[in-house]
Amino acid sequence: MIMLCGLALWAAAFWSHAFLQPRRGSPFPRSARTVLASKLLRALGPCCALVLCLIHNPALGVLYWLGLGGVAGVSTSLVIAVLKQKQGLAGISKPPL
Repeated sequence: MIMLCGLALWAAAFWSHAFLQPRRGSPFPRSARTVLASKLLRALGPCCALVLCLIHNPALGVLYWLGLGGVAGVSTSLVIAVLKQKQGLAGISKPPL
């Protein structure tokens, strides 16, 4: 259960990091509260995941934390790419050659 919560915290941090990118191409303006919440989640998500992973065994907790970060990063980027492809925004985020 701790690993699932750590994975969710890492994924939320990566998702909010992607939300804050200016090249995202959102047609709606972002409110100051939404940007602040995303910045806090991006900073505190991995820290809370580290605390959760260090609860039982500190030596293995760091390794679990790093591994969960890698898995969450790859899976989040794949989900974002699939969603962009379904919306037809895959070519918009890249400048033309």
